[in-house]
Amino acid sequence: MARVVVSELAKRDLRRILSDLNRKAGYRVAARYAEDFKATYRRLADIPASGPPRPSLGPSARIAIVLPYVVIYDRADDVATVLRVLHGKRNITRDLLAR
Repeated sequence: MARVVVSELAKRDLRRILSDLNRKAGYRVAARYAEDFKATYRRLADIPASGPPRPSLGPSARIAIVLPYVVIYDRADDVATVLRVLHGKRNITRDLLAR
């Protein structure tokens, strides 16, 4: 089992997403997304190589999808580091990722 580390930027992204969902769609929707993100992090711990590689974002960058959001993470040995959680329609570039 891999260790999942969530960067400060990713924590901030997730707080903003859940707050925005709570405000616009209600508590139940925000809570469902919170569970979906937790499940995604658990999957990364179980199978860190499960996300497709994204070499344009970095040599070890991978993604996981929680529609319409993209969880961007680096995989190295037994650690999956969540770098950002961004809306999928956003132009995601290497510059957005803090390593």
